[in-house]
Amino acid sequence: MECSGAESFQMPSCGSVSGAEEEPALPPDQLRSLYREISGVPPVYDRLILMVIDGLPAEFVLGRGGKPPIREMMESMPYTQSLLAGCKAVGYHAKAAPPTVTMPRLKAMVSGAIGGFLDVAFNFNTQAFVEDNLLDQLHMIGSKLVMLGDETWIKLFPTLFYRQDGVSSFYVRDTIEVDLNVSRHLEFELAAKDWSALILHYLGLDHAGHIGGRQSILMTQKMKEMDDVIRRVHAASILDKMDKTLLVVVSDHGMTEGGNHGGSSYEETDSLALFIGHSAERSDCSPYDQNEVLQVKSGLFALRIQAE
Repeated sequence: MECSGAESFQMPSCGSVSGAEEEPALPPDQLRSLYREISGVPPVYDRLILMVIDGLPAEFVLGRGGKPPIREMMESMPYTQSLLAGCKAVGYHAKAAPPTVTMPRLKAMVSGAIGGFLDVAFNFNTQAFVEDNLLDQLHMIGSKLVMLGDETWIKLFPTLFYRQDGVSSFYVRDTIEVDLNVSRHLEFELAAKDWSALILHYLGLDHAGHIGGRQSILMTQKMKEMDDVIRRVHAASILDKMDKTLLVVVSDHGMTEGGNHGGSSYEETDSLALFIGHSAERSDCSPYDQNEVLQVKSGLFALRIQAE
């Protein structure tokens, strides 16, 4: 009988049986090669970049009810809109389950676990995540992971990342340094060849919402900044002809008109899942169709195709 949950999950091990001398672990590169050899499935992508734009409502990028976003939002993300219009990206309204706060949403995206409202309390005192999840599975097969941004990731996975630089999510008056602290590493990380998955978690747009709501004068500025990050990442993946990179842009939740979140309203659960990579390109598309998925499925899909 199969079980799941914290009480049944054990980290995979290649060591010997109990009582015998433990065998040394294989280096990550050898683990990754061994996994691919055993699986017999050629990888669709070599690397994954998961970009989390905290609090970004999907309708700011994909519109609502089959209609494109309002002009102000369209003009705030010209590069992203050009990818959608050119059928080089595919976007989904990824419905997030309540509670729509960061920590349980991240856990859901990497594990498929649906949290409860007790997680709202844990959001302020995040503990290491011990349930089975795809980040741990990637690590187990030799993938090196790098994380930049919201330190919630580091609290959930304190020993997982090959490199990390975290920022606190609770200084909500800060809409500048929290994002500059991520982007200052971009040039180095996009040129580096030693990682398989890169997580970028930007907090500034969520903070702008908390300060002034959806109509904050800071909102379009933050969207332009995020659009430039997408442009830089996409350009780097195009220039590196030998590297097949999947860029997945997601939001953990949306926000109400006042910039709040946590509940189950459409505005709070309307999160984004945007896929940019060779398998997402097509000859014909309707970028503003109301394509809907569950957030847990979109996040797990992105991580699975990196592992396979």
